[in-house]
Amino acid sequence: MGTPPIGTPVGCASDSRTSEQPTTPAAVERGFRSVPERPYEPGWLDRLVDRIDGLPGANGLYALGLLAFQVAWVTVALWWNGALPVGTIDLKHTFIVVIAPYLLWVRFYLDRVAGTAMDAFRPVLQVSDPEFQRLRYELTTLPPRTTWLVTVLAVVTYVVNALLLPDWVIEQFGPSRGVSAIVIAPVALLTMAVVAISTVQAIRQLWMVNVIHGLVEKISPFRAKALYAFSRLAARTGASFLLLAYYIAAIRPDVVRETPVLKLLVVAMVPTAVACFIVPLYGMHRRLAAEKDRLLVEAGARFERVLAQLHRRVEEGALADADKLNDQLSSVATERDALARIPIWPWDASTMTGFITTLVLPVILWLVQRLLGRMGL
Repeated sequence: MGTPPIGTPVGCASDSRTSEQPTTPAAVERGFRSVPERPYEPGWLDRLVDRIDGLPGANGLYALGLLAFQVAWVTVALWWNGALPVGTIDLKHTFIVVIAPYLLWVRFYLDRVAGTAMDAFRPVLQVSDPEFQRLRYELTTLPPRTTWLVTVLAVVTYVVNALLLPDWVIEQFGPSRGVSAIVIAPVALLTMAVVAISTVQAIRQLWMVNVIHGLVEKISPFRAKALYAFSRLAARTGASFLLLAYYIAAIRPDVVRETPVLKLLVVAMVPTAVACFIVPLYGMHRRLAAEKDRLLVEAGARFERVLAQLHRRVEEGALADADKLNDQLSSVATERDALARIPIWPWDASTMTGFITTLVLPVILWLVQRLLGRMGL
């Protein structure tokens, strides 16, 4: 039987529509993509991530292993062509090898963050357990057709970029431009593909956050903690793009200036990172703001009614229950003031502070370094 559309009732004894409890801890364990009925198969990068996820040891070790292999590959190519003295390693020449392992590690990390966010969001999500598993799968898994389409586009981009690169950039890896393109192709193609797929996956994942937010039937600004669940995922996704852009710009600004695709990539990553944090949470922000406005209007109407009663008592000279009306007035005013202080953006202050720090601090440090350099210090 196929998985029913999201939002339709599912006849099962464990239907969570009547429960506020999260699903069992087994849902958050490794291999959570193994749902009973997949809406689609995972793409090649998701299959690779799943396979690594099932291997012994920390996932980050496999990313480090890929990094070590790529460093060795590119360094040997540089030694062979005489661009680098044999026995030495230069990060400026091998900076590209960091990108794919870094994004692979980011993928491991963000999938864990997404899973944790789904569990934290579960109490306000009125869907059945099978629907919840399907949402979780779609949150962390890119469809295979999309994955292959992005991979093909990445290959085409690599070829075009290789043709546009200045000779001094590409010929350091071989005796000629053609040989260099072939030698560096395995690392460059993998890097381009992982960057493209990771970017599309991040965009789709954050789009899914907006979809999941839309499934919440009723929200309360007074119980909004669960609604903040995906803010950490959005912030970490944006920060991962920022760190990559700052790394590339800091290590090889000359290559960034001379490489059209790389320049576009680095420039686009900063607004993309900010959008990754803001856009998926904006829908929930609007709903929180609308609910807060509604409650404030109701509190204002209550305040107005009690105040009108007090005015009538004063005009009539019937002040026997004036103290009671004053107490009511104070209570309604306290409620109104409490409502006015409720935040309407679905994130904690620490999440916002961390993202802004990641965004601004490297820029400040770079400006200070430039200023000190001009002063001769």
